[in-house]
Amino acid sequence: MKYKTINEAVLYNDEAICTLTQADLAELSTLGLATKEQRTRLCVHEEPDSLVHEMFIVHTKDTYVRPHRHITKSESFQVLEGEGSLILFDEDGNIERCIALGSLQTGKTFYFKMPAKVWHMLIIQSDVIVFKEVTQGPFDASDCEFPDWAPMGRHIEEVPDYITFVKSAINLK
Repeated sequence: MKYKTINEAVLYNDEAICTLTQADLAELSTLGLATKEQRTRLCVHEEPDSLVHEMFIVHTKDTYVRPHRHITKSESFQVLEGEGSLILFDEDGNIERCIALGSLQTGKTFYFKMPAKVWHMLIIQSDVIVFKEVTQGPFDASDCEFPDWAPMGRHIEEVPDYITFVKSAINLK
């Protein structure tokens, strides 16, 4: 796997024909563990303006995936390794649904496609979770909305309490 580094957490494929092996996913996991935010993504689309965005993403158990929604774009998500939970919220931050996620071998939900405007977050339960995400491009940061009912980032002291609250609400330890 050849890639160019955009920042510590974002890589872009740097080959005409992109191929990935299990060893490449292990390398992405190692890179994710080394980042401040405990995550990394390999973009296999050509550029931020591409009409389709395909990304292989690694989050560690310590990654805070802040609740958010995409205003105009759907997304699909396929778990390749690890386990977690997809939490869906209503407008007020009440949990509407929890979907147990895992790789195909776990027997849990390994794939979902979600429409735009659904509040969601991930709770990672394994040391790392590796997944492929596909969404419509081009990238537009303003298409992602964050609620005021959840903490902003993983370095804020409210985050551990919020994660504990969500895990308790969905009966996760």
